[in-house]
Amino acid sequence: MKFLLILNPGSRSGRGRDLWPWLQERLTSAGVRFRAAVTEAPGDAVKLAREAAPDETPVAVGGDGTINGVLDGLLQAGRQDPVLGVFYTGTSPDFCRFNGVPTEPEAALRALLEGASAPRDAARVTYRGCDGAGLTAHFGCSCNIGLGAAVARGANRSRRWLGDAWGTGLAVLAAAAGRRPADLVLLLDGQPYPLRVVDNLTVAKNPHIASGLKLALDLRPDDGRLCALAVHGKSALGLLRLVPGFYSGKAAEDPSLFLRFCSKIEVRSAAPCEVEFDGDPRGLLPAEIEILPKVYRLIGARP
Repeated sequence: MKFLLILNPGSRSGRGRDLWPWLQERLTSAGVRFRAAVTEAPGDAVKLAREAAPDETPVAVGGDGTINGVLDGLLQAGRQDPVLGVFYTGTSPDFCRFNGVPTEPEAALRALLEGASAPRDAARVTYRGCDGAGLTAHFGCSCNIGLGAAVARGANRSRRWLGDAWGTGLAVLAAAAGRRPADLVLLLDGQPYPLRVVDNLTVAKNPHIASGLKLALDLRPDDGRLCALAVHGKSALGLLRLVPGFYSGKAAEDPSLFLRFCSKIEVRSAAPCEVEFDGDPRGLLPAEIEILPKVYRLIGARP
């Protein structure tokens, strides 16, 4: 096996780079063939993974954004039996936590060297870019429609100074203060669900949404299911009262929220509504999200 290490210099506010020499030295000592490539701009992780040589296994060396970018590129490449490796150097290991991939450097290296892998689901999302063009991508954690884009945008700015948890918490409060709810029409496995005054719709493959935000959901990494959870019909005060539940996970138990499991969801709105997935605002509705059961294998994942 030959690894393509896709290295993100911005992970953990640049501190992730400290592990690069150690990782490459240990791989060399173990006699592992590898090539290293550094991301320099948004979208590079996707491009590098998509263009990996047929004998190379892409390994994401970074945080959740890097992991999901590499996963997207790997699936876009259309390989037979695609395999993904992860060496985590980020700040909030939501992807690794859900999939059982070790994050401690020695354990993560050992998992890569052993090479054992387990099948994992991913989600394919089609949506509209800000220029109106139709786009397709993949994600392994979650997609948010509504407030999620504002939260991600604010968190990406503030986390480098306030840290992961405080930066994300401040972004949640700021997004809630500037809320612009929209009426959505959902089509879940062909069944229509019109929802009014929706602040946010989360479509999750992973119950760990971001930076401590989570949902107590019956989801497994290879169960072929998505969860759709919508916060709707709330006043500003009612929305703020829900925030602690998204940190404890208990928000998913609130009967006032819309919650369904599905394998495919279509989302439309008459008003412009932003789409975010895996930590970055991406574009606009309409969107279609579909589960791809056991579409790749993840090295080091819990069986």
